[in-house]
Amino acid sequence: MPRAFKKEEKERIRAKLLEAGRACFLRYGLKKTTIEDVVQPAGIAKSSFYLFFESKEALFVEVMMAEMPTMLKRLIDASFGATDDTREALILLLKEIVHEIETNEMARILLDDPMELERLAAGIDFKAILQSSAAMFAPLYEEIRRAQERGEMIEADVAQISYALGLIKLLPVNRDRIPRDLYDAMLEFAPQVIADGLTCQARVKKENA
Repeated sequence: MPRAFKKEEKERIRAKLLEAGRACFLRYGLKKTTIEDVVQPAGIAKSSFYLFFESKEALFVEVMMAEMPTMLKRLIDASFGATDDTREALILLLKEIVHEIETNEMARILLDDPMELERLAAGIDFKAILQSSAAMFAPLYEEIRRAQERGEMIEADVAQISYALGLIKLLPVNRDRIPRDLYDAMLEFAPQVIADGLTCQARVKKENA
């Protein structure tokens, strides 16, 4: 039976596991990383790992989530922070999301091996992730609310709009299944379609008011 840890110990060990997990995932990938690889740098037994995470997939998600605030700031700075035009900001945001997925080291782990994505999906609690991500996406939600208040975006639930924007992730996730010329064309076309869907109705309504 794994021993109990004091609060300070738990915080230190959790941080070590996250650090070791990130290093191992980048080096070996999700499939080849073992619990033993992760616990050794943290100085705990394999059985103690499960006091902190349900699985290595849960650890992977936690590592990804830890990077989200910085990544989200980059996305907002490059979109809403770069223009006052809401439609243009949305197009920039969608393109930046694709770029982030294609270049982020952790995201590459899933893109380079489609089976990694399936293993991850099978080992995590999506409901819990959605609940914990609400606060994390608050800066994006705020940008959406401001655009709605200006009458520049459709009146809809901000979380639903955020999920709609997230659909652009299907492009890079499936890039190896799409001919390259079609993929490049869709990278230009899809952001415009999504942005128009979120802004055109509001723009017409504002012009006719």
